[in-house]
Amino acid sequence: MMMSFAPERRRGPELIDLSPENYSQSEYAGSLADIRKVNRFLGDYRATLKLFSTLVSGITASAERPLRVLDVATGSADIPVAIVKWARRRGIKVVVTAVDINPLAVREAVAFTRAYPEITVAVADGFSLPFPDGSFDIVLCAKILHHFSEEETVRLLKEIGRVAAIGYMIMDLRRSCAAWLLITILARVFSRNRLTRHDGPLSVLRSYTDAELGALADRAGFTGHRVVRQPFWLMVLMGRKG
Repeated sequence: MMMSFAPERRRGPELIDLSPENYSQSEYAGSLADIRKVNRFLGDYRATLKLFSTLVSGITASAERPLRVLDVATGSADIPVAIVKWARRRGIKVVVTAVDINPLAVREAVAFTRAYPEITVAVADGFSLPFPDGSFDIVLCAKILHHFSEEETVRLLKEIGRVAAIGYMIMDLRRSCAAWLLITILARVFSRNRLTRHDGPLSVLRSYTDAELGALADRAGFTGHRVVRQPFWLMVLMGRKG
């Protein structure tokens, strides 16, 4: 029987957490491509769109007042692209701002979103977002919390809560031995990328459990939130304000 209990949380940095001088643009681009594959085949996009549609239910959007979305630590901006495709199919007007602190990520995101004028990409630090309070209806953040300490995670959650006017949706891996085993196998079998092979399994071990994430949301002052489990050891912290 596959183990599902949670091992002790690891603290060491991933290679991607080091300065960009420690890896090449091609290595980084390959790592982002691997993340897109995982997001597609393990259901991250499906989970995102299912929960996003629930979160925005009842919000009226128009050409004059489109749905305003922020994606923090966007990587190659594949989540914003999925959101825009979803909105286009439903005739919903949406504008998405996708930000990342890593200029290599921003370069990849700009290239990946060329066919999507609804998306604006910029360099920005998630701990100090350059936007006024309540600038966005919905704030998204995917698979980044495991890179941070508990104190840093609380800071990031507070900043997300500050710029969100209506709601937020924060996805990450859920720490477990089974998830670690799955990601280790996938990284070894399907990727030759140095960053993917090292960082993928470590990401699981650095992740929180759903109970831990809920407690951190409480510390950040979130109210009315819930942590929703999704297939393949994903979890999503989500809620609407007010």
